[in-house]
Amino acid sequence: MNKQQEFKTYKITNNDITIELTNLGAIIKRIMVPHNNQEIDIVLGFDNEQDYLENDSTYFGAVIGRNANRIEDSIFNIEGTQFHVESNEENHNLHSGSSGFHTRKWDVVSHNEHSITFSLLSPHLDQGFPGELKMEVTYALTDDNAVEVTYKGRSDRLTVFNPTNHSYFNLNGHDSGDVLYHKLWLNSDKYSELNDESIPTGKRLNVTDTNMDFTKLRKISEDKTDEYDDNFILNSSDIHQKVATLIGDVTGIQMDVYTNSPCIQLYTGNGLGDVHGKNGTVYNKHAGVCLETQFEPNSVNSNHPPLIDGEQEYKTIYRFSGL
Repeated sequence: MNKQQEFKTYKITNNDITIELTNLGAIIKRIMVPHNNQEIDIVLGFDNEQDYLENDSTYFGAVIGRNANRIEDSIFNIEGTQFHVESNEENHNLHSGSSGFHTRKWDVVSHNEHSITFSLLSPHLDQGFPGELKMEVTYALTDDNAVEVTYKGRSDRLTVFNPTNHSYFNLNGHDSGDVLYHKLWLNSDKYSELNDESIPTGKRLNVTDTNMDFTKLRKISEDKTDEYDDNFILNSSDIHQKVATLIGDVTGIQMDVYTNSPCIQLYTGNGLGDVHGKNGTVYNKHAGVCLETQFEPNSVNSNHPPLIDGEQEYKTIYRFSGL
C-alpha cells in the first residue's frame, strides 16, 4: 500500500463552518467559511497528504510535538540527565525535528459531526525525549463558530510537553496574496529578545514604541521588510481572556484567539516561496500568518520548562465572526 492510501480525511461542521482534517499530523487542511454568498478557505495547505510529507518544513496546519519552537544547541537537561535531539536548524532543534508529530499517522479515537479526537503514542526516547507520552488532540466546532483545540498529554515520567498548531491563516482566503494588511491585536506588553539564531537571550523587552507593539489593533505591516518570527509573552493565560484578534482587511472576517498557554509566536510566513498548494495556488512570502500558542522558545532550558509528569492539558480557541 502506498503512503497516500494510508491517510484519511475527516470533516466537522456546524451551520456556518466546515473544517477538513487528516490523520497525517492531525492537520487542519481546510477551514471553509461563508463570505459574499460563497465559501472561502482561510488556511494554507495542500490537496493531498503526500504533498504535506514532501513539504514538511512548512508545517501547514499541523500539530507540533513534543516541543514547539527551538531548543538551543539541541540539548536539554531533566533532573541532571542530558538529552540530545536532532539539529534540524543549524545547531538547533526546531519543532522537535524532522520526524516530529506533524509527520506521523495519528489514530482517530472519536469522530462526530462537530468534533474529532486524534491520538498518538510516542515511546521513550522518541525524537530523543525521555518517557512514553500518549497525546490526544481534540478539535471541536461550537455553535458560536469557535474551534476549540485541546491538547492532552499523559506521560510515565517527567518529560517535555509543549504542543501547538501551526496553521497559517489568511482571512481574505488562502489564495488571496499576502497578509501584511491584516489587522492584528495582541494582549502582550513584552516580547522575547532574540539572538541572531532566533534563540531568546533571556531578556524580555517592552513593546512600547517598537514595531512589536500590537496593544492597539493595527496592520501587521505596511512594509515588507517588517517580518515577524517572534515570541510574545501574553499578559494572561486565562482561557477566558482574549489574547489575539486578527481581521482580514478585504473580507472583514475576524478571528479571536484564547489560550491557557503563556506565549504566542507570531510568524508571517517569511520562509514561504514558490510553494504549490491547494487548487494550484502558489504560496509566496507572507501568504499566511501563524499565531502559535506555546511556551517561550528554548524554555526547556529555562527556569520554567514546559514539563509533564502524569497528565497535562492545554487549550486554544479560535472564534470566528464577521462571516
